[in-house]
Parts: sequence; structure tokens; C-alpha cells
Amino acid sequence: MNVTTALSQLNSLNTKFESVFHQLELLFPQLTNRNAPSVLSKIHTEISSIGAGLDSGAKTSETAASFSERYTPIFDKLNEKISDLQSLDKMIAEIKEDSEQMELIALNAMVISVKSGEKGLAFSRITENLQRLSKDMFLYSDKLFEEEKELLEQINSLKAIFTGIISTQKTIASKDSECSSEIRHMISNVTPVISSIENQVSEIYPSIEKTSTVLGDKAAIKAEFKAASSALSELEKSGTDFTKPQSDLDFAISAFDRAYSSISRISSIFSQNCMTFAGNWGQVIDILDQGDNSRMEFESRFLNNHAFGNDNLLKQISSVIEKYQSMISEFSNYHLVQKDLHACSQSITSRAKSIYSVFESLRPVMNRLHHVRILQQIEVSKNEAIKSVQDSVTDMDNLINSANSSLDNMQEVLESFINDTGEMLKKFTSSIARDNEAMLSLKNDKEVIFGDLNNGKSTIEHAFQTFTVFPDNFQNKCVVIQQNLQDFMRLNSEVGAFASELESEKIALLQQKTH
Repeated sequence: MNVTTALSQLNSLNTKFESVFHQLELLFPQLTNRNAPSVLSKIHTEISSIGAGLDSGAKTSETAASFSERYTPIFDKLNEKISDLQSLDKMIAEIKEDSEQMELIALNAMVISVKSGEKGLAFSRITENLQRLSKDMFLYSDKLFEEEKELLEQINSLKAIFTGIISTQKTIASKDSECSSEIRHMISNVTPVISSIENQVSEIYPSIEKTSTVLGDKAAIKAEFKAASSALSELEKSGTDFTKPQSDLDFAISAFDRAYSSISRISSIFSQNCMTFAGNWGQVIDILDQGDNSRMEFESRFLNNHAFGNDNLLKQISSVIEKYQSMISEFSNYHLVQKDLHACSQSITSRAKSIYSVFESLRPVMNRLHHVRILQQIEVSKNEAIKSVQDSVTDMDNLINSANSSLDNMQEVLESFINDTGEMLKKFTSSIARDNEAMLSLKNDKEVIFGDLNNGKSTIEHAFQTFTVFPDNFQNKCVVIQQNLQDFMRLNSEVGAFASELESEKIALLQQKTH
């Protein structure tokens, strides 16, 4: 055998060895990365994320229930106050009736005073003032009726808004419960299947890791290639002539023997590696096949739009997304109505104060009526010409006292109403603000789930085209390793053949030496 040819063959084998091991060194770490994501694991992550937000469903129902529990007593008290306002109606009606009677009496007194001529002129002027004041009292009474009517309308609006809020909260809680139920059903169906496939897939990693142990012999193989190359290189550099003296033959035999020993050891390592490689890689192939079968079953059940049953993930998530959109819209409606509730509460307080303001304007009128009544009495007592209106003055006095009594009662009712409802609505508006924050927090929770649902939908839509149970390109990399296994086995055969050639050359030299 030509030494140069032997070196060339050796270098070729070494190059192939380096190439195969370099490929394996790149691929095995990628395949043994258990954290590498697959489409299946992405679906699992998305579904777990969706499921993690379901606890807020109970929170929604709890908030809705507490809202009703806390505010219904407030409206019961408000109804009690409305009954007070109904008693106010009676008082206003009495004042209005008194003012009408006073005006009529004043009109009769005017007629008598006019008939009295010059003697009745002073009384006539006094009576004109009384008539004007009674008209003012009548107008203020009407104004009180109008203000009270508007106040009752505001209270009824508050009740309607409150009823709307309760209805909206119940709708939100109902939709949330429905969505949660659908999501739980979906999760309970798909999660066990995903977990089973993931457990099945995870079994591939120990087999790959065992296969990768062949890389541990790289240093030993390189050392043997180097030793063989060194022996043949020394022989080539020596320029030994195999037909010349005995010492040259001994040197050549020794060189070939050392090269043969190194290549034999490489062949032995390669043979062991081939057995390790083939045995463990067979298990990898089996798991890949099982994973592929599981993938097809999963696709058929959960990803196929034409599959029977209600397990299609995309359809289920799309249905829940639609309901979540509707629910989030209800949150927006809720916040709009909450603003109306707050504004209406403040308006009730303002309207009650407005009634009191009208009442305060009516009180001076009553005081002036008292003053005019006194003037009337004085004038009647000193003017014989108008003695006939004495009874009218007495009646007027009774009417004024009656109206004044009604005013006193009205003041008591109004002050009680303003104080009680003011304090009650102040607490109510503060509570509304807190509830608004709670509902805003709930809305944010729902929007997070809504985002998770949309992400899950995108992942599943992508899964229709690229669904895998192994990480991206995992199977392609396995194909490359499979090819390297075949290269490894061919290389093992070449190494064995080369070892045989070296052994044959050594034997030939030994025979030459004996001759």
C-alpha cells in the first residue's frame, strides 16, 4: 500500500467523521431542548391563560349581588321620603286654597270699601295690597307644586336608572357565567388530550439524550485519528524503501501496526456507537410515529371544521369572543348609566333645595300678609263706615293663620327631607364612585380575557395550517439525524475496510521481512 494513498484515505475518513459529528453537535442540543415550543404547547398556553381569568366570573356575580343588596334599602328609605312629599302636596293645596279664599275675601272687601267712598279709601288701598299678596301666595304655591312634581320625576328617574343598572349587572353576570361555562367545557375537553400528547411527546427526549451520548467519544476518536495520521506521516517523511535494509522494514511494520491499532480502536468505538445510535434512535422513530398519529387524531377532533360534535376549538372560541364583545359593550352601557345615576342624585338634592328656596320666598309673603291684616283691623276699628267688613277681616285672619300653620308644617317636612335625602344621596354617590371603580376593574379583567381569547383564536387559526405536536422543525431535524446515522454506519464500514487494508499491508511487510 502506498503510504501517501493511506494518508489520503485516513484524512478523508477524518473529514467525514468531523462532518458527521459537527452536524450531530449542532442538532442534538436543539432536539433535547425541552422548552422549545410546539403549536400544541402554544395552544395549551393560550387555553391555560384563558382559564386563569375565569375566577373573575364569580367576582362579577358577587359585585352585581352586593350592588342590589346595598342600594335596595336606600331606595326603600327614599320611598318613605316620597310619602312625606305626598303630605307636602296636601299642605301646598291648603295654602293654595287659603290664598284663593283670601283673594275672594279681599275682592268683597274692596267692593264694600269702594261703596264707602272717601271714608273707605284707606281700607281699599290696604285691601289692594292684601289682594296682591294673596296672588303672590297663589303663584308661589303653584311654583311649589311644579318644583315638587319635578322632584318626583327626578326620583322616579333615579329609580329607573337604578333598575337599569341592576338589569345591566345581571346581564353582565349572566353573559359572564355563560362564557365561563363554555370556556370550562372547552378546557375540560381539550386539556386532558393535550396533556396526554405532551406526556407522550416528552418520552422522546430520554431516547434522544441516550443517542447523543455517542458525542462523548469524539475526543477519543480524534485522538486515535491523530495517532494513526502521525504514524503514517512519520513513515512518509522517512522516505523508507521497503526493498532496502531490514531496519527500514521494521520501521515500516511498526508504523503500519500503530496506524492499524488506532484505526481498529476507532472501528470498535464506531461499531459500539452504531449500536447505541440505532437502538435508541429506533425508539425515537417509534415515538415520532405515535406523535404523528396523535396529531392527526387531535386535528380531526379539535381543528377540523367539518368534524362532527362541538369540540372544534376555533368555533368554540369564536362563539365566546362574540359573547365577550357583547358583555364588554354592556360594561360601557353600565358606565354611561352610572354617570346618569350620579347626575340624577345630585339633581334630586338640588331640586329639594330649590323647593326650599320657593318656600323661603313664600314666608316673607306670609309675614307681609300678617302686617296687612293688622292694618286692616286697625282701619276697621276706627272707621265706622267699613264696620261691615269686620267678619271678612276675621275670616282673613283665620285663613292667614291656617296658611301660616301649613307653612310651619311644610318647613318641618322640607327640612327633614333635605337633610335626610341629602345625607343619604351623599353616601349613595360616594358608593357609586366606588362601585364604578370595581366595575372598571372587572371590565379590565374581561378585556384581558378577551385579549387572551383573540390570541388563542389566532394561534388556533395558525394551527390549521401548521399544527405540530413537536417543536418547530423538530421532525425535519430528526430526518437530518437519521441521515447522519446512515452516514455514521457507512463511515463505520469504511473505517473497518481501511483497518483491514492496514492490517494486510502490515502482514505483507512481515512476510517480506521473513524472506
